[in-house]
Amino acid sequence: MSDHFLAGRSIGFVVLLLTLFATQYSGNSFSAFPGQTHRLGISYFMTVTFLVGVVTGYTLFAPRLFSLSRGGGYLTPTDYLDDHFKSTPLHYLSALIFAFTLVNFLLSQLMALGHAFDGITGGAIPYEVGVIGGGLVILCYELLGGMRAVAWTDVLQGTILGVGILLVVALIVTVVGTPGQILEAIRDVAPAKVENPGWRTCVVWINNFLMVVLGASLYPQAIQRIYAARSLTQLKKALTVMAFLPLVAVSSVVFIGLAGIVLFPDLQGVASDRVTFLVLAHLVENHELAYYPVLLVLLAIVAAIMSTADSCLLTFVSILTKDFASRWRASGEVDGSQVMRLTPVFSICTMAILVFLALSPLTTLWGLIVIKFEVLIQLSPAFVLGTLHSWGEERAFSARDILAGLAVGGVLTLLLYRTDLRSLYGLQPGVIGLCANYLAVCLSRRLG
Repeated sequence: MSDHFLAGRSIGFVVLLLTLFATQYSGNSFSAFPGQTHRLGISYFMTVTFLVGVVTGYTLFAPRLFSLSRGGGYLTPTDYLDDHFKSTPLHYLSALIFAFTLVNFLLSQLMALGHAFDGITGGAIPYEVGVIGGGLVILCYELLGGMRAVAWTDVLQGTILGVGILLVVALIVTVVGTPGQILEAIRDVAPAKVENPGWRTCVVWINNFLMVVLGASLYPQAIQRIYAARSLTQLKKALTVMAFLPLVAVSSVVFIGLAGIVLFPDLQGVASDRVTFLVLAHLVENHELAYYPVLLVLLAIVAAIMSTADSCLLTFVSILTKDFASRWRASGEVDGSQVMRLTPVFSICTMAILVFLALSPLTTLWGLIVIKFEVLIQLSPAFVLGTLHSWGEERAFSARDILAGLAVGGVLTLLLYRTDLRSLYGLQPGVIGLCANYLAVCLSRRLG
């Protein structure tokens, strides 16, 4: 199980760096980020700070979690919670939250695949065919490979992407214009998208920063990569270098979204998620040297989507198998052969349901990202505060404290959604719930 799901806990610096980076930059990055830039305009450049800040989120708990995982032999994210808090309710609640996050992530990857094929081929390969075909490939990929295959795929797509995205940015400058020229053109076609942000927009920035920094670092597939690191030194080196990569990678995809405003100003709502692929198609049509750089980027994007979806499915199956199926057995244990028998069943059923949902998307990719983060960040106290102290220390937080925070934060978030109060002066329900969550945890320990 350790070899299949964690690559034998032997991933070194370069592979660890690129696989962690690829975990943050998936189909969401190339569809949702440019799409949201197309909808909001220049103010969305703030997203560069989000991904830089993710490393801050990791440093709050990752080094300590890695050390604990070596002593405890953790396989899934909930193994740490089981070992540290020894609470069955917390185990099942956290496993459900992680499972929801992964299902959400997989759904967004399938939608991104559909947009990729539809956008770049001008509809010759419809969205539905892209979703179904991509889902079948992902399913085969997950059944045949484990974490080691996913990690090396991340290395390949990261290298291709780094070269291709810089070439595409250069082509956009040649075909569409420099950043200054693009901003001037946006001022003509959509002046509201280059206006100075007001105070409410700044509050939205803070809200989104907290969601991404605390949420992306808690991705269950990212936590498994922390477990899979060869050593603590390798993990720290990877996180240090990863802090600088968004300055180029995220700036580039935001620039593509800004160019899309100039080229396709009439896109609205869900259609904006196709802007990356429409821009790439436009470059091929209008520049004779664009074909091969665009091809490189498309290969990297498809590989990124596939590898991210594969790692999500791999982690999801590990949670279903170890955190649910093994608990329901009288023995409480599942050996390697039982895992391999359960994996195809869980994988096929999951993919079939998600393909069905992706064929009729009810929200934008960014909408899926927001929902995912608002739920996932409620586990932040369990990892950030839980790893501060060892089990049994007088100052350590108990399972009761964490459950009290989850109850308060989760209920408040749901109540705000039920009342359709999706934004309170720019703060979203999940962030408001998280503040109440941390407060409840600290108050519970003080009263206890």
